[in-house]
Amino acid sequence: MAQDQRYGNQGFGYIDGEFVPMSEMRLPVTDLGFQLSDMCYDALHIHKGRYFRMNDHLDRFENAVAERRYETLGMGRNGFAEVLMGCASRSGLRESMVTIAATRGVPDSGHKDLRSCQNRLMAWAVPYYSVVSDAEMRDGCDIVVAETLRIPPEAVDPRIKNYGRLDFVAAMFEAYEKEARYAVLLDGEGNVTEGRGWNIFALREGRLISPDEGVLEGITRRTVVELADRLNIQAQLVTLPVEDLRRAEEIFLTSTAGGIVPVRSIDGEDVGEGGPGPVTQRLAEMYWDLHEDDAYSTPIDYAA
Repeated sequence: MAQDQRYGNQGFGYIDGEFVPMSEMRLPVTDLGFQLSDMCYDALHIHKGRYFRMNDHLDRFENAVAERRYETLGMGRNGFAEVLMGCASRSGLRESMVTIAATRGVPDSGHKDLRSCQNRLMAWAVPYYSVVSDAEMRDGCDIVVAETLRIPPEAVDPRIKNYGRLDFVAAMFEAYEKEARYAVLLDGEGNVTEGRGWNIFALREGRLISPDEGVLEGITRRTVVELADRLNIQAQLVTLPVEDLRRAEEIFLTSTAGGIVPVRSIDGEDVGEGGPGPVTQRLAEMYWDLHEDDAYSTPIDYAA
């Protein structure tokens, strides 16, 4: 692969008050976002030059910053929006994944007193990518149920998007060992939670079910619930026992990086007919149609 095509080598970013090319983005190793994973972030995507559900992502990020008590960032919601627009317009990308992140920052001594840190804001826009390959998007992907348990929400609130993901790392290696690429994690009671970077839905007896606890409250997940209502399909955010997941007629993943992703097998067993089901396909079509709806998307001024 050509060097300039690798992930992170193209695009534009923002750090320490300046917009810079991605090649110049640097985080000090003394930042507690690196040392303690004391950070939060959100991920948005741009399709045909428009941010999708930008205000919903800003709501979630603004709440995460408040929950993390990053009180010295020096900007609020309007500032976050300006940074996101600045990264997008400078990148020139019409199809892009954009990340905005806040970290605790660097403490004033090795005692690492959190109160002494100047919080840091970063953002970057890179070419669009999906959580799965093009072939998997078309034909469906294979997932496994991991033995590794999801970090309980009582310890780390999954509603605040973060990079503390060692449980997902362990689960991914379980998947690799079973010749799969994706893993869904359970809680301590045997109920489904989520995977690395995605929520999950199961279609059972005409109902769409997605876990309600121990998961990120995904924006794409919310969109699916809204679209299901238009199709007169009952969509519920409730407890999903792993046995019900295995008996599902259709399964799909939802993520900002990819949208609605069909699942063809779980632990080597076909889901339904072993490919994208009709409900999954119809929801995916409706999902991408929303991206050109002014009620759901925000245009970017690339000339700014």
